[in-house]
Amino acid sequence: MATAELSFHDALLQQSASCSQLGSPIYAEIFRAMAKDLTDNGVTARISENLTIRPQRDAAPLRIAGAIHRLALTGKAPNIARHFPSTGGAPGPTLIADYLEALATFTSAVEDGLARTVQTNEVGRTTMLVVGMSFFARVVGIDQTHLREIGSSCGLNLQVDNYFFDTGDCAYGKTNARVRFEGNAWGSPIPDISQCPSLLSRRGCDVAPLNAHNENDQLTLLSFVWPDQFERFTRLRDAIENACTSPSYVAPDEKDAAVWIHEQLANIPSNEPVLIFHSIVWQYLSRETKDQFRAEVEGFCAQREAPTGWLRMEPAGPVADLRIDIWQGARKTHSDQVLADSSYHGIGTRLLAV
Repeated sequence: MATAELSFHDALLQQSASCSQLGSPIYAEIFRAMAKDLTDNGVTARISENLTIRPQRDAAPLRIAGAIHRLALTGKAPNIARHFPSTGGAPGPTLIADYLEALATFTSAVEDGLARTVQTNEVGRTTMLVVGMSFFARVVGIDQTHLREIGSSCGLNLQVDNYFFDTGDCAYGKTNARVRFEGNAWGSPIPDISQCPSLLSRRGCDVAPLNAHNENDQLTLLSFVWPDQFERFTRLRDAIENACTSPSYVAPDEKDAAVWIHEQLANIPSNEPVLIFHSIVWQYLSRETKDQFRAEVEGFCAQREAPTGWLRMEPAGPVADLRIDIWQGARKTHSDQVLADSSYHGIGTRLLAV
């Protein structure tokens, strides 16, 4: 039985609680204040009256927040920018009053924001990707693979070998990379990333892909990072800059995941390894796409000569876990094996399987 959709008021409170748990006190306070403003029949109530999307499932609070953050990033809302670390500010006593005023002033921008789907390309999740890549290579005995990602947004995670990962025990990637994962990126037990394979090729798809070379798309990505999570914001900005100068960067294809994976697996030589990856994507796919995608992967992988892996980082309660299926020829050797878990943003990645 489907879960009932939340009201806008309750979706705001739920998002406030989520932001508090995930380390964004600014957004926790803002969404809580918007819920009160709605009850008090303020500007948030007027937004609620004209809402045409589902408050919770379509992430209406985050769409609105993205629109206001976008204004701050472009300098059009200086009274907001002064409160946001992402724009050089710090939250002050007039944060809520300034935010509600912005909602009332920039009505067109808020309407545009509500029509814009939430787009994130959290490169912190590559900590989980390198764990899965290394496990896959170690188990099947390879040192190179094709990498395919569904729901890849801007394709920044496909640049994994252009970033630097150092667990203290071993390292992977480019030592001079600006996007770096050291220290607090790793939990305990520390994962083994010593056998990450090189990439034969990389491709991704998304139903609404972004291109790192497009300035408007860059702004969209940055606007959806929570403004007081400055480390995430800086990391994303550095990843975008890397993509703009990297000869290996390819923007994702605009296509349904199931249709795309059929085309990709059909065109990769059967005797070359393939690792399929996705992160915090499965919940957004339709039942039809999920069923077709699973059937395509199961069908193709059982017919291939070289090893194939299906790696996924998806929600598992308060954390995200990393699971893998592996085929070696027609034989499936690993099924839904849990390898690691981390925060939803990929930080604190810890090993769960040897």
